[in-house]
Amino acid sequence: MEREQNYEQKKEIFSKRLQNARKICVMSQAELAEKTKNMEQECPNYKSVSSTAIERYENGVMFPDSEAVMKTLADALETTVENLMRPFTVSIDFSRFEFRKKSKLGKKAQEAIVLKIQQRVEKYVEIEQLIGEEPKFDVDYSDIEVRSFDDACDVARKLRKDWHLGIGPIPQPIYVLEMHGVKVIEVEEDSPDFDGTSNMVEGIPVIVINSKDYSDRNGKKANNEERRRLTLFHELGHQVMNIPEDITDDKTRENLCNAFANEMLLPSDTFKQIIGEKRQTITFAELKSVQASFGISVRAIMMKAAQLGVI
Repeated sequence: MEREQNYEQKKEIFSKRLQNARKICVMSQAELAEKTKNMEQECPNYKSVSSTAIERYENGVMFPDSEAVMKTLADALETTVENLMRPFTVSIDFSRFEFRKKSKLGKKAQEAIVLKIQQRVEKYVEIEQLIGEEPKFDVDYSDIEVRSFDDACDVARKLRKDWHLGIGPIPQPIYVLEMHGVKVIEVEEDSPDFDGTSNMVEGIPVIVINSKDYSDRNGKKANNEERRRLTLFHELGHQVMNIPEDITDDKTRENLCNAFANEMLLPSDTFKQIIGEKRQTITFAELKSVQASFGISVRAIMMKAAQLGVI
């Protein structure tokens, strides 16, 4: 009886892991079957798998009867046999991750990203449990309503104070976030339609950023270190700020999160100390100096100058 239970459990784990791995690769069952066929033709150690068999594996009806089939499927999906048989140790609902460019990012691409997030978070939690270190996220600003640029900046300043970040640059933002219990997941996506996403998972902010250097449709480099830094804190803003539900306009909500991110990266008081309270012009050399020190784009610096009435 125990042996039968173990076999059924293996089938269930394998069926879910196989389906997830296939979707991460954005492949249909037929495409996976075709790939295994080509692999067998190139190397006799591989064994082709029909789309019918793949469907039965994913439905938990059947389990591979040879190591060659397991190895073929794993290699075809750019994973390992161990990963395809790894038990699920974390039960989390990942359905609530938002893609604010979803009109451009296809459903299959969104699903693949969410499954990558799930995979990374599982390993993240497992490692923390293994070493006995699980940093706690203890920020709760739900009593502060954020409706304006000033409100968003106030929350950013409060977070900087609570985290003892001072008023200077944040040289290692991912390290800072992780030290305070935020989970940061980096994925590599070629699509310029995905910068990042975030959600609360069991009371912990999980922030996902696209770590891939890519160019926009005009061939201009679009995702650089400055943009990733801004995305990190923009997504954090979505999770820590209480933006009332009656603010339904997406652009307004995004602008509030941009204001929060901008203030986290370059505090207003610090900016005024460097540039001054009122200026007619700001030289390019000054902008480049602030950009180099704080890791924030020239465009974002000029936006802050305008919002603060400095220029």
